[in-house]
Amino acid sequence: MFLFCLLVCAVCITLNKSNQLQNPEVDTPLGKILGKTVFFCNTPVKTFQGIPFAKPPVGDLRFRKPSPVESWKEPLLAKSLPPGCIQHSSNPFPWLDNLPNKTIDCLYLNIWAPIHTTIDSKKAVMFWMHGGGFRIGSSRLDFYDGRVLAALGDVIVVTTNYRLAVEGFLHFGTEEAPGNMALYDVLEALKWVKSNIRFFGGNENSITFFGQSSGAITAGMFMVSPLARGLFARAILQSGSPTNLDAEDNDRDLKLSQEVAKAVGCASKHSSKNNPDEVVRCLRGKDALELAKTLGKINDNPQRGFYPKFGDEILPVNARQAFILGNFGNFDILIGSNHNEGSILITKAMKNVFGFFGEKNPAINKTFGKHVIKKNFKDFPDTIVDYYLGNVDEDARDIVLYQVQTASGDYARVCPSVYLAESVAKKGNRVYFYYFVHRPSPTPWAPWMGVAHFDETPFAFGYPLRYPKNYTNAELLLSERMINVWTNFAKSGAPPLCESWPLYSKEHYFLRFKTDGESTGIGPHLNNCDFFRPYFGF
Repeated sequence: MFLFCLLVCAVCITLNKSNQLQNPEVDTPLGKILGKTVFFCNTPVKTFQGIPFAKPPVGDLRFRKPSPVESWKEPLLAKSLPPGCIQHSSNPFPWLDNLPNKTIDCLYLNIWAPIHTTIDSKKAVMFWMHGGGFRIGSSRLDFYDGRVLAALGDVIVVTTNYRLAVEGFLHFGTEEAPGNMALYDVLEALKWVKSNIRFFGGNENSITFFGQSSGAITAGMFMVSPLARGLFARAILQSGSPTNLDAEDNDRDLKLSQEVAKAVGCASKHSSKNNPDEVVRCLRGKDALELAKTLGKINDNPQRGFYPKFGDEILPVNARQAFILGNFGNFDILIGSNHNEGSILITKAMKNVFGFFGEKNPAINKTFGKHVIKKNFKDFPDTIVDYYLGNVDEDARDIVLYQVQTASGDYARVCPSVYLAESVAKKGNRVYFYYFVHRPSPTPWAPWMGVAHFDETPFAFGYPLRYPKNYTNAELLLSERMINVWTNFAKSGAPPLCESWPLYSKEHYFLRFKTDGESTGIGPHLNNCDFFRPYFGF
């Protein structure tokens, strides 16, 4: 009888463990959370999707800073990805959320963890903020599925939503619409992770903030923000840096807010100044998609759209100036850019000439190249024309096209990343700079557009490994190596290739990521970035 009881107990324990593997659950101070198990190859990963980190920003909470989420009594079912935040774009970016059911009630995050993690596991945590020009994007896009990073890298991955465009940046200088709500959303998500990730097996003192494009810009801003102090230990910045010049017009959000309010009948010439709260109350009665589309009619260029402003609690100073002066926290960083960062910038700005995906394959001469540069650089076009095209022949069309896109990429993405890397290294922190030079097999962009913005992101998340039929074997290995680098950096602040990957210092060493193996170089684009230094102040 005793042996029979032991056998029954063993079976019960086995069944309970099996159920835990298939239906993981976590007890947190906010309440119980029920997740599910997913697989990468044959490796199980537990995931908890659609966890609220703030109260829904609806009704009177719309356009306000986020409020912390309240606890729940019944177990929270967290088995499906949350809806994306309201967004609109006339451009078919690969990172646009085209899925249905987008809403303003979108402040949710998702977690992936190795299957056997417990409260004592203390795994490194990788907190992801998607890009999209602060205007589009979503944590539910398949590119950002965290299972491969969790399975191969033995880390915990968190992805989050945040409000976009009008919903995330409406600014009238009052509590009703203070601006920068998107940054406060990300801050609230980070606070939630800091307070709760240990219950999922994570180490709250080993959080790496990683992001691409506007996500990388925000990671850099949070290195400066006093409110983010202590919330993360390291940062990975992919193709984005707050040391760009986009923040120089600090009144841009206010101007755009006034234009949107007038366009939908909520503001007159004087009401937005004299009665801003009344204007906001009117805007709360408007459909969010209507406001997003209205913004698109006013301005469909993210480079001239809503952008984080400085001068409030979360960003008291211009982040670029803070990095110039060394006024930022001590963080080890992994930072880098892609070989053809500017190609998308020029096709987006001149779709009628290039086609959005570059499909018109234009052969532009030097005269027209000057026109493209002047359209993209209204502040100081003559000097850029002279530098990038001065020694180019009129009909050297391939060279003209390359120089035009290089100018755009250097100005917007490559050189700001170089300047930030220099500032962080100068302060004595570890900096590793990468340069992604592989053009993916599946790509919507025309061949002349090269290795475009965002091309590295699927590789860093292991997307090719989940869809191997779409990629070459060499690309699968490249993705594995990048995951190894990203996750090891999250764990220790150094990549596994540290001996062959020198620190970024005054020698400006970087590592090229490519399918035939990595190699070191110096740069990137140092001469071009030296040309831009006077304009950026570095």
